[in-house]
Amino acid sequence: MQPRLASHPPVTTRDVARAAAVSRVTVSRVLNNHANVTDKVRRRVLQAAADLGYLHQRAAPARWSTDGQAARPVVVLRRLGFLFTSVHGSQAIIGNPFWSPVLHGVEREASAAGVSVVYRSINPSAEPPAALIQAVQSAGLDGLLLVGPASDALVQALVQTQRPLVLVDSQVHAVAVDAVLSDNFAGGRSATAHLLGMGHRHIAFIGGPFRVSPPPARHRTNTVWSIEQRALGYWTALREAGIRPHEQLYEGDNLGTAGGYRACTRLLASGRRFTAIFCANDETAVGAMRALHEAGRRVPQDVSVVGFDDIEIAAHLIPPLTTLHVPKEAIGAWAVRRLLARALAPQAPPTTLHLHVELIQRGTVAPPPP
Repeated sequence: MQPRLASHPPVTTRDVARAAAVSRVTVSRVLNNHANVTDKVRRRVLQAAADLGYLHQRAAPARWSTDGQAARPVVVLRRLGFLFTSVHGSQAIIGNPFWSPVLHGVEREASAAGVSVVYRSINPSAEPPAALIQAVQSAGLDGLLLVGPASDALVQALVQTQRPLVLVDSQVHAVAVDAVLSDNFAGGRSATAHLLGMGHRHIAFIGGPFRVSPPPARHRTNTVWSIEQRALGYWTALREAGIRPHEQLYEGDNLGTAGGYRACTRLLASGRRFTAIFCANDETAVGAMRALHEAGRRVPQDVSVVGFDDIEIAAHLIPPLTTLHVPKEAIGAWAVRRLLARALAPQAPPTTLHLHVELIQRGTVAPPPP
């Protein structure tokens, strides 16, 4: 690894600031992913950095940049790995419509920065960590996006590759790494508060696969981190309204239409009264609506339903699904920006970026029946 030749001086943040017509302080804020920069300015700075070759250099896997300080090696992103967790436990999630827009956002932002995207599905339960590390190294990946449910062991394995790493719509506690995700907790709280505001007091929840803590607690926890955050938002909104959540109104299954159908069928069989269901994603909401229809329960006259994610089909159901809109393409784009910033500042503290979610009111929510 060699510094640039004297005839090609390194691009500095001063050069980027001049090209983007901003201050060096603003450039530093963008590269370190500070929140106090507008999206328009952030895009302009990143584009200028890419145009000048500050973000990448195709001639070598790394470059030297001084910026008036002691020379230091800087990781350069040429090939970005989109590592998609295609299986969680025994559940295949590769067909989930949530992830295609995320990938589109990644590809669009990476292309603007001159970075190619390499897609690879992974099965953590069947792929030993050593094999995954070897696969990343042999593929010549300079940076990694781990997309989908992530375990501590999987993240620790990827950290060992010494590549910049960003988690997409997931988070772990055992390893400090960057993450970009929707505000799942706030969304779950907002969905439940909306049902409460419509007068519902008997609100069920359908989540994903869960584990049960040992007796005497027997508390059920969703194994998918983002879904558990949505569940915590549900619990919080109920408690804030002075309502004690009932365990019989808390169900979970695989995060697909079949899982939502099975979970709603169990809710109906429990005999416990409910007038509304908050489903942790739109696919489970579709399955729940089918189960309600087969049981002779009308949506929303008898039971209101709220989903989460706002996948494309949500607006085309009968009735159209009330749900939380997740900015899926923006998640992908911001994940690439965070990865670029991490490559340029490998020693900076890890950051977690939560993107705002918005309640989209359609036709599946009404006041509870008398």
